[in-house]
Amino acid sequence: MSERNHSFSSLRVLCAFGLLLLGQMSGGNVLAQGSPVQGFVFLPFQNNSDFQGRWDVGLDVPRFLAAFMKERYRIPTISPVVVKNFFEEQEHDGFALDDIKFWDAVYRQFKVRFLVAGAVEQFEVSRFVTGQPLLGGYEAFKGSLTVTFTVFDLERSVQSATAAQIKRGEAAGEFADRSLTLTLFGKQSERTVEYRDLDKIRFGSEDFNRTVIGQACFQASENFALEVESAMPAIKAWGMTNPDSLLRFGQMLDSISLNFKPVTIWGNIVFIEGESAFINLGSEDGVRTGQQFSVYRNLMAQDAVAGTIGELQVTEVRGPHLSLARIVKGQKSLKVRDRISVTVVR
Repeated sequence: MSERNHSFSSLRVLCAFGLLLLGQMSGGNVLAQGSPVQGFVFLPFQNNSDFQGRWDVGLDVPRFLAAFMKERYRIPTISPVVVKNFFEEQEHDGFALDDIKFWDAVYRQFKVRFLVAGAVEQFEVSRFVTGQPLLGGYEAFKGSLTVTFTVFDLERSVQSATAAQIKRGEAAGEFADRSLTLTLFGKQSERTVEYRDLDKIRFGSEDFNRTVIGQACFQASENFALEVESAMPAIKAWGMTNPDSLLRFGQMLDSISLNFKPVTIWGNIVFIEGESAFINLGSEDGVRTGQQFSVYRNLMAQDAVAGTIGELQVTEVRGPHLSLARIVKGQKSLKVRDRISVTVVR
């Protein structure tokens, strides 16, 4: 009798061990099946801008932000279009940020950890003209975008039944067309006609991304990413390396697909004073306030073997090829002419 009980006990132990081993071999999915994914759900934004065109900027701008975050960090992002469609299917009349029941429905549906809400404060394309309108002159165009946003922890919010705010901030982008077009005798140029019908272009398409407002969207998205990253630095380690993770969220993404590539910007430290350093990169090089640069000592080889010796964070862009940065790491070891680099997406 005791031998039989001992056999059953041994069998139970072996079964338990087998289940544990299976869970480890499958990457822990058996044990963490119900865990939320580190990613973002984007709500439709409130439109506080004066834009009156065909684009629905309250929906299209957060769509652009969601696509940018997905490409930059390789993380799951749920488009506001998907969220809007989900609630229309559930016959919800609107969105209330202080309604925890609404948050709970989003959390249960998408199983994503964080939620982004916000507003579009400015969205415009400006036309500048110099000279005499009835005789001749030059014209140029500028795109501007400003959003305010709040990032919430959905998991904590649902568990505590109160809004768990992580980050509140603002992100802006501005891009001016540097070329000038000649206008004669008050007639509209081809570019004037093109920009008058700008909103006929599909928002987020390749044609859109080449316009001044498309470039402004890229700049605002990058500044948004830096703001979020400052509050959530672990985001850089969330990238989805498992193809199954991408496929899992394939049906939750909408039609915007930003096919841009990572670009590494290289420069040098040109002056050091206390806890600050000047670098020979600026606005024309794509430098933005808040960007973090790695610092390398090897002046010739730009590879992993050289190793990083410090880190800088841009605090002020001073000119086309000059910026001021705060020394985050390696203050005692940094020197003038040390190499610096940052990877951005365009």
